[in-house]
Order: sequence, then C-alpha cells, then structure tokens
Amino acid sequence: MNKPETSKTCIALKHKAADCRKLHDFLSKNIQTKNMPTEIQHDLRLVIEEIFSNIVNHADIASQDNEIKVELKHGTRSISITFTDTGKAFNPLCDHENCMHENDHSEGGMGVHLIKSLTDHQEYKRIRQQNVFTVTKHYNQ
Repeated sequence: MNKPETSKTCIALKHKAADCRKLHDFLSKNIQTKNMPTEIQHDLRLVIEEIFSNIVNHADIASQDNEIKVELKHGTRSISITFTDTGKAFNPLCDHENCMHENDHSEGGMGVHLIKSLTDHQEYKRIRQQNVFTVTKHYNQ
C-alpha cells in the first residue's frame, strides 16, 4: 500500500510582530517547490499573517520571549498549518462570535471570517495549557 507523501517542517517565532517577516519567509521557502497554484499561495500568506497577528496582539502571553510554534504539513494536494501558543485559552472558531458582537468592525474583528473563507478546514484544541489552531487548504495541482 502506498502512503500519501507528506512533509513536515516547523519554526519557532518570538511573540513579536517583527517575526511576521520570518513567518512569510518560512512559508515561501516551504511551498515554492510544490505545484501549488499562485492564488492559494497568496491566500495562505493572508491566513498566516492574520493568525500570527491575532496571537501577538491578543493572546496575553506572559513574556515576549515565549515562542509561537508554527508547523507546516504538506500532503499531495493539501497543506495544513498549525499554530501553537501559550496564551490564554481562546477558541477563535467559537469565541470570535462574542467579540464580533462587542467590537466595532471598522477596527477589526473580521479576521476569523477571512481565515474561514480562505481555508477548507479549521480546528482548535487546548492541549497542556496551549492553544493549538490548525487550518487546512486542499487544492488541485
């Protein structure tokens, strides 16, 4: 039986907005050799930027020295990106509804909607005092 080919790679980033550039470089480096449509690549850049900035701006991580781990799993026709952080428990797939009702949308609050519209599957788990948020995008080569 042939198993589908998958590759996995990780990066640890500081809890600082400036590390968003490292995240972009990490994604670019790891998808450029795949036959992924350019539109999907652009969508994923938007998604990772939104997730990363939400963690940096809202996770209440005790120290900027705490790391945000990003894992990229690339299958034959899909890519999954997992963000793990030590911030307060927050399920963006459920809890963002409350934030959207409370916030003025002119100042944000639409990021989760963007993430959901640009990815095919989203999953949140709380594991050992860590937020683990995974997004998956399927595509045809």
